Amino acid sequence: MNKPRPLHRRYSREFWPPMAAYVAVMLLLWPLLPRVHSEALKIVLALLPVVPVLFVVRAMVRLVLGSDELEQRIHLIGLAIAATVISTASLAGGFLAAAHLITLDGSILIWIWPTLVLMYAAGRGWASRRYGGDAGAMCNNGVGWHWRLWLLGAVLGAVAWLGRDQLTGYQLDLLCGVCGVCVAWGLFLAMARWRRRVGHGAL
Repeated sequence: MNKPRPLHRRYSREFWPPMAAYVAVMLLLWPLLPRVHSEALKIVLALLPVVPVLFVVRAMVRLVLGSDELEQRIHLIGLAIAATVISTASLAGGFLAAAHLITLDGSILIWIWPTLVLMYAAGRGWASRRYGGDAGAMCNNGVGWHWRLWLLGAVLGAVAWLGRDQLTGYQLDLLCGVCGVCVAWGLFLAMARWRRRVGHGAL
């Protein structure tokens, strides 16, 4: 197993804590919004999830700026793929909503950023493989990240199942959504790792 670069170790330290904070805010604090009557406090609480997102973006920017030219090109391709997919899907959804074929409300905007990050990771992984690199370099810190993601997904899934009678519908949906994302991302990393091993004749 390749030893992780200091750049990627720093990225892991800067990326995962704010991501955990984002999930915690969305799960524990954001559902309290309907109970708040102060307009100013409601604005602060509504925008609170943006704070950890800014730290995540900072970590990603520092990763890109610290990369070499090839890695920066791979990041750019991943970002271009994500922007193209998300913008096209948004345009299609807008046309369908304008034609009154589907009904969309403002809450769907919350999912744009997480979906953009996932598409960016997938696009970057594809570009990295195309250039003969490691598709999981952003998430690799020397251990099997797919196992960690699956474990996190299993824990969240267990919490959702055990607390299904006590959690609100929003909290239950959020837990199930994050669980699904963890499982899907872990599957993507596991498949990328398997393909690398097959490509190098390790199996």
